[in-house]
Amino acid sequence: MRKVRLKRDLSLLDATLYGVGIILGAGIYALIGHAAGLTGNSLWISFILAAIISSFTGLSYAELSTIFPKEAAEYVYVRNAFNEMLAFLVGWIILVSNVVAAATLALGFAGYFNAMFGTNPLLVAVTSVVLLSLLNFYGIKESARLNAVFTLIEISGLLLIIFLGLPKVKDINPFEAVNGMRGVLLATSFIFFAYIGFEDVANLAEEVKNPKRNLPLSLLLSILITTILYVLTSISAVALADWRELAVSN
Repeated sequence: MRKVRLKRDLSLLDATLYGVGIILGAGIYALIGHAAGLTGNSLWISFILAAIISSFTGLSYAELSTIFPKEAAEYVYVRNAFNEMLAFLVGWIILVSNVVAAATLALGFAGYFNAMFGTNPLLVAVTSVVLLSLLNFYGIKESARLNAVFTLIEISGLLLIIFLGLPKVKDINPFEAVNGMRGVLLATSFIFFAYIGFEDVANLAEEVKNPKRNLPLSLLLSILITTILYVLTSISAVALADWRELAVSN
């Protein structure tokens, strides 16, 4: 049986944009209100703590991706470290977590789409998942190009919030923690979801040029770029709107 080889079409820039796009997703847009209700103006501290926690996993993936530059990253890592059965279970856990994440992001997108155009959120969510799945099946180069476009749109939205909010930061106390450290840590556990996705970069191992260099580099760059955007956005958001308003917003 002939083994099918994937094409190495993706550069470091492609892989990094892929990682940034997956991490950003709808997470920051969908979660920031609830997180602000837990922390108040100190929301940015939770984003930094979540980034530090994520970086440990990111560094592990970066190291393993240089040792085993293969598709199905988590399955390959666990199989080589332990056994086939445990790798099989981990593969299914990753699949289930990806389904939950995809559903959350699709519904988040559909919610904003519905607010703009008055559509059926569930229909929009299902349609978006189907269309993007078809694109992924068609080819990695095409999906990477579309991902780059959407990533730049996502970044533009956050940069707009940052641009509008940073001049008003002087009017708030950025260290105000309404629920103390408990609220900050609760928000951190919630915000961690907004960082999920960087691990998917490792699954591009057989489609990235020079994977032993570009995979770990794109992983670390993705986390660094999104952390900067998240922290600046969280500070700007509570400067633009009172955290109490954000907390009750849909």
